[in-house]
Amino acid sequence: MTMETAAAPRRARPFALPMAFVRPVVSLGLLFGLWEIAARTGTISAFLFPPPTAILAALWVSAGPNGDPPYGVLLDIALSLYRLLAGVGLALVLGSLIGLAIGLTRWGRAIFKPIISAIMPIPTLAWTPILLLVFGIDNRTTITVVFIAASFEIIYNVVTGIEMMTRKTYWVAASMGASRIQTLRYVIIPGILPYLITGLKLGVGYAWRALIAAEMLAASSHGLGFMIYDAQEYMDMKSIYGGILTISVLGLLIERGVVGALEKRTIEKWGVNVER
Repeated sequence: MTMETAAAPRRARPFALPMAFVRPVVSLGLLFGLWEIAARTGTISAFLFPPPTAILAALWVSAGPNGDPPYGVLLDIALSLYRLLAGVGLALVLGSLIGLAIGLTRWGRAIFKPIISAIMPIPTLAWTPILLLVFGIDNRTTITVVFIAASFEIIYNVVTGIEMMTRKTYWVAASMGASRIQTLRYVIIPGILPYLITGLKLGVGYAWRALIAAEMLAASSHGLGFMIYDAQEYMDMKSIYGGILTISVLGLLIERGVVGALEKRTIEKWGVNVER
């Protein structure tokens, strides 16, 4: 073997799949395969635990024009995502402003910090009966539940990001003649952005779970939570498991696809290690 041969780089495999993708596919495939076999052979109750293929078939029918109602599960997904995005978007804007006020001003700490500390231990769903009386069975109820669930993580991460910035950072900006607005725009906001993304990721997780529970209690029609609650009234186990599977897949796509992309553009790109 010559030196040139030894130093030659290995050729990349054109169709090699990353192990981060292969392992969960194999693991979940094994789980669903065993479930399918157990349900088909009568090892477990096919009524309480329908075969995964039957669940997927029921979802396929529901997503088509012959579903009940037409395109039923697609309407449920669309409405749940609308409620989630509206509530999280509101939490991102107001939570960031409150976090900045707490982290940067004395009056913000004096006003907001005691309120946040008092409200945070209250379970999010405990507000649902009050919101039902205020708004009724309406999208505003579920959106407000999502907003409450996502806000706290965003607020506390923004405050943490500000507290992690040293005084030297502000001194350097001041010595270069930066105004308060310029310091906020070019120093503080870029500095807290990785923490804000982390808070958003955690907030979306809490908001997603709170949304499904709130839809079971406060949704007038449609939504994945309402779909599961309505299916249990008729003992429709395929629709119940179909709703759970859809929630799982959407949650994974939101975390890895949307928030994960933001993380790669901020935290991973800048090499910032954020731990809570």
